[in-house]
Amino acid sequence: MNITHHKALETAQAFIAAFEDRDRDAVAALLAPIASFTIPLSIEGTPEPWYVFDSPEQVLGYIASVAAKFDHVAFLDKVWTVSEDARSVFLQANGDILSSAEKLVYNNVYIFRIDVQDGQITTVWEYANPVAYANLGIANSEAEAAAQAR
Repeated sequence: MNITHHKALETAQAFIAAFEDRDRDAVAALLAPIASFTIPLSIEGTPEPWYVFDSPEQVLGYIASVAAKFDHVAFLDKVWTVSEDARSVFLQANGDILSSAEKLVYNNVYIFRIDVQDGQITTVWEYANPVAYANLGIANSEAEAAAQAR
């Protein structure tokens, strides 16, 4: 790996760390002005994405909704891969997420594709089993409802 690969990896790792910490400000500092976040696997089983957050403000709304729902967010057994052109960083991980108040344990398997340009996150795709999340029975946040209405 060259310096470009290392910088892309460091940026992606900082983003995931901020996501795990549920730290809106740290996420905001990493987002490009054109940042978006898509959850493409839909509970309906259709090719349309389940959620699309298509601006930095909407991405931050999603991060805030995760922070409101869960008091523990961790991605375990991380395997990182940087694309040959260093524009994308992939993370495979197992989620360890819980809500103490709701007494909910949420475990899922994740693949993230994090696109990086000039040290900023431009696009994130979060792939996970939508059924595992839907089975929690948690209502959509305002940010999630808006992201589904597109």
